[in-house]
Amino acid sequence: MTAYCIHVFADNKADVDLWGNVGFVTAMPWSDGYAYENTFSFTEPDHAWINHEWLAQWVFHKTFAACGNTGLLALKTLMGLGLAALLWRAIRRACPSGALAFLYMLLTVSTIGYGFSTRPHLFTYLVLAGLLTLLRAGARFRPAAAACCAGAAVLWVNLHGAFFIGIVVLLLFGLARLLPARAPEGVRSARLPLGAAAGFFALSFLNPYGPRLWSFVFESGGAMRPYLSEWAPFHPLRHAAIHPDFVVLAAVSAAAVALSRARRDPAWLALLATALAAAFLMRRNIPLFAIVAAFAVPRHLDGLAGRFVTDLAARIRPAVLALLLALLAGGSLAAWAVFNKRDPLEIEIPADRYPLDTMAYIDAHGLSGNAIVFFDWAEAAIWHLYPRCRVFMDGRFLSAYSPRTVKDYFAFLYGGPGWRRALDAYDTDMALLHRGNPAADRMAALPGWRLAHTAGPAVLYLRRDRFEALPEGAGDSGSPAGDAVFP
Repeated sequence: MTAYCIHVFADNKADVDLWGNVGFVTAMPWSDGYAYENTFSFTEPDHAWINHEWLAQWVFHKTFAACGNTGLLALKTLMGLGLAALLWRAIRRACPSGALAFLYMLLTVSTIGYGFSTRPHLFTYLVLAGLLTLLRAGARFRPAAAACCAGAAVLWVNLHGAFFIGIVVLLLFGLARLLPARAPEGVRSARLPLGAAAGFFALSFLNPYGPRLWSFVFESGGAMRPYLSEWAPFHPLRHAAIHPDFVVLAAVSAAAVALSRARRDPAWLALLATALAAAFLMRRNIPLFAIVAAFAVPRHLDGLAGRFVTDLAARIRPAVLALLLALLAGGSLAAWAVFNKRDPLEIEIPADRYPLDTMAYIDAHGLSGNAIVFFDWAEAAIWHLYPRCRVFMDGRFLSAYSPRTVKDYFAFLYGGPGWRRALDAYDTDMALLHRGNPAADRMAALPGWRLAHTAGPAVLYLRRDRFEALPEGAGDSGSPAGDAVFP
């Protein structure tokens, strides 16, 4: 199991937000080096920046500064292993069948692997699992649970903007406790989670932005992002092949809860149903469903199939079982070490996904100005080119930009109404775009712009009246160099 977890959690490909998560926060909020405004952009440099992930980014920055690329990868892997330990504890305690628990754990880890990159949401995964562990413990640890919830609230609200999940979980759990006939014991058992939810909410204001953080949460939560794949709803036909583990986990979990004869706890059923609905509404919530399922489903799964799977496993000869486990462990470690990797101990930047050569070209020629950059590359551009170049918009989205700027940006990228506004109404000097993006073809037809460089997935257009010295097509290389190592 450990070998498989290392294979899943130690994926070493750079995430599009990695540069921002490591480079945005280099100082604490009460120091002069902390940015409260959108300093990296030319469109809204004075716009307030509500950095709802500042503490996680500070941790990533300090880890990189102290331990480098390998340290970041190690931190991510250790967080995954810590999460796996909490989930295995929950699954094994509720599922006496070791074989069934093992299989369900494999499925859970595989599902969580979607998007398991060096991002602040890893802290949400860990804190959520810890909170569910406390709720599973029940009334036996009331004083400790209250103290842990308070500490988790203060940390979570500064680590990741999804901290409100903790309040939702506690509210659902407490309200569900009131359902069974409104008995006095139901009221008593609801006091702890409901009180913890109230305390969590009060402590959530202990952040550098105070109540403005909640304003951002409500504004951001209501903004749809159909152009971002992980924010899109789960479509059974389009996404089943991408998330077969989620499909199987959801089907197995639903069948176990529906068919098991074990007593159904309304609180855990409410959490499971809410998590499943959230996963279908937004693909980025799929790992959250897997975490909740690890606490809510195993006792029902064991009641439904535990004896059958145990008997089936008992029929397998010990030597054959040992061989199967060795193959799983060996295959997992081999895949971790060599599959699509140059060095498994370093975070790698695939040259076919990022504009490595083109940013090197901008740097080598000393180009400077205001750049509209493909969304997935904007934070890398900030890391490599700021302050010489400032971006139109980046992954901070509504935490640092107004809805108008966001609308103009995506209208330009995808050819929406008024797409020229991003070029004409703003002081834009260059466009670094993905060659497959619709904007790249439209730029080629604009007389005031010219292609300066293309390599791998990227094309670079420059405004003619501001970059007259460079020859047409300067630096065209056609194909990218090899993968690079972060940063």
